Amino acid sequence: MAPNATFCDDPHCDIDHHHYDATRRKQLLQISLPTPSDNKFHSSIDQVVFVKDPSALHQIHNNNVQLAVWRRPQLPEFCKVLSEIQAVDDDDSTILLPSFEGVVTPDCCEQILRQYLCCKYNLRSKRHNALNDQCMDELVCDITRLVETFSEISDSELVNVKLEVLGDDGCQYWHQDSVPLRLVTTYRGPCTEFVPPQFGQMTLKQRQDDSVHATSLFHSDVALFQGQGETDEESPLLGRQGIVHRSPRIMEDGILRLVLVLDIPQEGWHY
Repeated sequence: MAPNATFCDDPHCDIDHHHYDATRRKQLLQISLPTPSDNKFHSSIDQVVFVKDPSALHQIHNNNVQLAVWRRPQLPEFCKVLSEIQAVDDDDSTILLPSFEGVVTPDCCEQILRQYLCCKYNLRSKRHNALNDQCMDELVCDITRLVETFSEISDSELVNVKLEVLGDDGCQYWHQDSVPLRLVTTYRGPCTEFVPPQFGQMTLKQRQDDSVHATSLFHSDVALFQGQGETDEESPLLGRQGIVHRSPRIMEDGILRLVLVLDIPQEGWHY
């Protein structure tokens, strides 16, 4: 049955709404990995580059590159665990997913994350946490590694870390980020969608609509987005062609996404 199928209101209808909803949620939470054909397709787009090593994400600084993606050879184990978690009564809000927001440096990142996410005095019952100690340790190490990579590439000692739990459509309209660079990776739920740069301006003109040119990142992807830069008219970054993207639409499906976003802290932001 198509995801947008209309259900019958007749009480004698054979369609099992509850079963459909549960199946739909299970599908949305499945791990997504690229196929050889996906890799072949993406490699044909000059402004989008896929690399085998995180250090090669430096290619985002090339003038024509709008999106650089490190395609991990192996998915972290905690991502698989997150995808397999079953909510109580099909209600994802009962799942205690890890979350964090704050400004860190590469040197202090691991310590701060451990104090916040792994503190033994945390009042939340560990029994209900989505991740056990081993998986939480792997998550902390993964974020720390990505902070180090992002800090080096962005040449910023300070990094704003947002490990965010999303139960709505987030940035549901097609847009370009108003930041110089942004690193995004999805740990749970559907991944960020983007359109190839040649269709970017066309898509922005119909920013609320779906696009036939849209493609999705995968759970193995760590994406470095080029944004338009600061909004200051004097900024040399203003007017750059940032990659056009949006959050996947999940609001009606009752699931929670877990997304990591790294930014260069900007003056005037509220943390």
